[in-house]
Amino acid sequence: MPDLTFDAVICGGGNKALMLAMYLSKYGGMSVGIFERRHEIGGGLATEESAAPGFRCNTHANIILPWYYACLYRDFPEFWEYGGQVDQYPVSDGAVFRKNGTCLTIYSEKNDPDQEKTAREIARFSEKDADMWLRLWKLWQCDEFQRVTLDPLLNPHEWQINQPFLERQVAVYPKLLEAGIDPDSLVLAASPKRVIKEFFDSPELQYCILRFCVSAVTNINDVQLGTTALGMAATLPTIGYARGGTHQIAHACHQILVQNGVKFFTHAEVAKAIIENGTCTGIRLADGTEVRARKIVVSAGLSAWQLVDLVGRDVIGEKIARRIDNLSTSNIGNLMWYSWALHDSPKYEAASFNPDINQCEWLALADDPNVEHISTECHYANMGMLPPLEHYNPVVWCHSLVDPSYAPPGKHVAQNEMQGPRASDLSEAEWLKLKNQFAEDMIGIWQKHAANMTWDNVIGVDTNSPYDNLRLKNLAPHGNFAGIDKTLWQNGPNRPTPELANHRTPIKNLYCTGGYWHIGGNASAEAAYNCYKIIASDMALGKPWEEPGKEEPDSLVEYTRWTTNKMREAFPAGA
Repeated sequence: MPDLTFDAVICGGGNKALMLAMYLSKYGGMSVGIFERRHEIGGGLATEESAAPGFRCNTHANIILPWYYACLYRDFPEFWEYGGQVDQYPVSDGAVFRKNGTCLTIYSEKNDPDQEKTAREIARFSEKDADMWLRLWKLWQCDEFQRVTLDPLLNPHEWQINQPFLERQVAVYPKLLEAGIDPDSLVLAASPKRVIKEFFDSPELQYCILRFCVSAVTNINDVQLGTTALGMAATLPTIGYARGGTHQIAHACHQILVQNGVKFFTHAEVAKAIIENGTCTGIRLADGTEVRARKIVVSAGLSAWQLVDLVGRDVIGEKIARRIDNLSTSNIGNLMWYSWALHDSPKYEAASFNPDINQCEWLALADDPNVEHISTECHYANMGMLPPLEHYNPVVWCHSLVDPSYAPPGKHVAQNEMQGPRASDLSEAEWLKLKNQFAEDMIGIWQKHAANMTWDNVIGVDTNSPYDNLRLKNLAPHGNFAGIDKTLWQNGPNRPTPELANHRTPIKNLYCTGGYWHIGGNASAEAAYNCYKIIASDMALGKPWEEPGKEEPDSLVEYTRWTTNKMREAFPAGA
C-alpha cells in the first residue's frame, strides 16, 4: 500500500466510523480515509448467512429505535432510499408466562399509535397500570418530553449544562407531575427494579419493562439508574428492526460515502498513532504503511484499551490509562446471541390468551412474571456465570415473520438473547462445551412455550456467544457487545472516563468515539454525531443543526416522528 494523505483519518470501519465520515465529508468538506482491520466495513452492522445457507441473521445489532437515525434522515435525505430502512412488528415487545398460560403484548407505535390497544391488554392484569401506561405514553409523545429525551442522546455532554438544555428540563417537570411521576430523591436514588415496582402493580408489566432494561445493558439492581427504567418503559412500543438486515444500514452509509469521495481500506490494521510535537499527524498500519492526516485522526472503531495502545500510556497520561485499566466489563452485555434456521416459526401456547403474541418482536420466555428471576440473572452475570435454569430469561425474535428477505420462502429464522459469561471467564474448551449445552437448554425452554420448537423444526443453529464476539477486536478480550458496563460511573459524562467523554483526547487533533463512549454499543448514529459536533465546534466546520429549518432539538423530534410515519407509508400494516 503506498503512503497516503487525507484531511481526516479514521481508525476502524464500524457504524460510528461510517456515520462520522458522512458528516466530515459532506459538512466538514474533508477528504476522508477509513482503515479497517477486517475484510469488510460495518462492524456490528452485520448480517450473515450463519445458521444455514439462505437464512440471514444479524450477528450483532438487532434492535433499531426511531431516533437512531433522525439526524441522518434530516441531513442525508437519500439515506432511507439507499437502504437505511427500519420497520416495526405488529407487537414490539411482550412476554409469555408458561405457568398460567398468559402473555402480555405491547403493540408497536406503528400499529397502535395511541397505545389504547396495549392499554386494553395491560388492563387484563391491572386497570391501574393501564391508566398509568396511557399517561406515560401521553407524556412520551409531548414535545417537552421528546426534547429532553433526545437532548442527552444527540449532544455532547459539555453542551448539556448550557442554559437552553436546563430550561427544557424545567419545562418538562410539570408534564412529569401531570403523568403521576414525581422524580423525588427516592426515585433518583433507586434501582430500576425499585422504581418500576413503585409505578406499576402488575408483575407482568414489571417483567416486560425490566427485561428490556437488561437488553439495554442495564442491571436492574444497580442503584441510581431507576429513572432510566421509566424511559425504557416508554420505549417498548418503539422497538424496531432493520429491513433486509442491519448490514443494509452499512450499505446505505457506504453509498453516500463513495459519492462524497471517501476512501476505504480493509485488511488495514491500525498499529500506532503518529504524534509529532504533541500533535497527532497520522497513523502507522501493522504492515508499516504510514498514513498522514492534514487535520485530524479519529479513533472510531477501537476500544478504550486500544486507544491507550494507539498512543502509548506515557502520552495519554497515567491517570487516564489507570482509569481505563479499571473499566468494568462483568455486569451486563455479554450475550448468548444464537440464530436458528427453522422450518416453521414458533407457535406459542399463550396464543390462546392473545394470538397476536405470535407476531411479537422482543419476546421474553418466562415461567412466571416474577422480576426476581431477572434480578437473579443480573446477579449471576456479575459473577461471569449463566444462572440456574429456573432463572433463565431469554428473549427471542423472528424477523422473517415481517420481512421475508431474512429466510427462504416458507422458512423462518429466529434468534435469541440472554446474558452469559465474559469471553475471558472461560477457556476455549469450556466455551465449546457451554455453547452446545446452552443450545440444548434453549430448545428445552423454548418448546415449553411453543410445542413446535423441537430439534425436528431446527435446520441449523449458529451458536454466537461472547467468545465469538472476539471476531471484532474492539470487543476483546471480554466479548461484551457494549464494550464496557453501563454502570453509573461508566455512563454519560463518565463514559469511558470524564477526560475522554467529550470525544477529545489529551493529544491535539486526535479524537475518539465508538461503543465505549455514550450511549454505548448500539447501531445508532449518536456517538458519531456527537463526535462530529465537537470536531465541528473545535475546527469551525459546517453545522447542519444551525441551518434554517434544522434547529435543534425540534428538528430531531420532527425526524424521530418522521421515521415512524415513514414506516407506515413504506410498509403498511397488514401488507
